[in-house]
Amino acid sequence: MNIENIEKKCAFCDGEGLDPFGILSPLSICQVCGGKGKIMVSEPAIACAFCGESGIYPSRRLTCTACGGKGVVTVKEPSIECAYCGGTGIHLSEPRLTCSVCGGKGKVTMEEPRETCKACGGSGRSRINSALPCGACGGKGMIKSEAR
Repeated sequence: MNIENIEKKCAFCDGEGLDPFGILSPLSICQVCGGKGKIMVSEPAIACAFCGESGIYPSRRLTCTACGGKGVVTVKEPSIECAYCGGTGIHLSEPRLTCSVCGGKGKVTMEEPRETCKACGGSGRSRINSALPCGACGGKGMIKSEAR
């Protein structure tokens, strides 16, 4: 797989190059893009599930911890939706935190061939304590199947 860097508009400042919250002053430069209004990201880049592609930590005046304020994250292919958080990127027991399985990306890399995890039935959650990821699949809901 070829990974290349591409230039995108800065999500945190919406390409303005200024701190969107004007915390130090209305003329403060954006901490994500350094005032350029553009950032470099590695492909394949997908929308950050945790912040909804805004680059802003939900309900805070901070950069998103999952994407670093870029609004996009890189997930190597092949990938699947994170079973533990259902692709939301949000931690199940603490909604202010990123998912402990996907790190807030909403997707996880999962090699093929794969099959549904029998220990959790594909939910990604432990059957003993549903607030914890399944120990057999690590919360992915899928396991690598043996080639036949």
